[in-house]
Amino acid sequence: MPPDWADTDTSCIPAGGRTHLRLPHRAATQPCRLSGGCVVSYALLAVVAAQPPDSWLGRLDAAVTGTIAGSRTAAAVRAARAVSALAEPGPAAVALTAAAAVAARRAGWQAGCGPLLAVAGGMMARRKLSAMVARQRPPAELWLAEPEGFSLPSKHTALAALTAGACASALGASYAASHAAALVAAAGVGASRVCLGVHWPSDVLAGWLFSAGWLDLYRWLQPQPAASATGTGGLVHRGAERRSP
Repeated sequence: MPPDWADTDTSCIPAGGRTHLRLPHRAATQPCRLSGGCVVSYALLAVVAAQPPDSWLGRLDAAVTGTIAGSRTAAAVRAARAVSALAEPGPAAVALTAAAAVAARRAGWQAGCGPLLAVAGGMMARRKLSAMVARQRPPAELWLAEPEGFSLPSKHTALAALTAGACASALGASYAASHAAALVAAAGVGASRVCLGVHWPSDVLAGWLFSAGWLDLYRWLQPQPAASATGTGGLVHRGAERRSP
């Protein structure tokens, strides 16, 4: 007999009746497979980060940034400041705390800690990566905000994407929905940072790629519910039920 069946509860098998075997408790969860999207995201991120300022990507960055800076209006700048402010640590912490409280109530304190740890770990990793790449920001005369640190990946973009994706995942959203939320957040906040002149467009792309890969890693590390004993995951004979002795 295989060792995994050693803990099977057979108390519900009546004499001469049909079998109804339960799976052991430790089979209640199973690891989630790492998506190939994680590998693709980080491969593309490496390509973007490796481009020098005089490459085709650097020239495209300079052209787009210059065009946007030359066409900024007062209304656009106000909107960019408002959107950018949503990706500061304070608002992100409020959103994460709310999602963590809901997740903890639904699935326990470990599920509640998940989004907080995912975003905190992701932002620390982003900071290390930014220091390694050490990309310089656009010229200071274009700045309409006071930036901090190096340019790639965009900190505000990464924080917005990680927060949106982790919150959506903690609230039970599907893989596709979580990544869609991260993409929308990255696009909106990233556009505001380019409008304010403190990031190149490829910094925003790198921030989203970093976050997409990190969210895949976060999801991979979370245990996923396995099939229940009454479904395909257990050995069950239909119609079997507990009977009184």
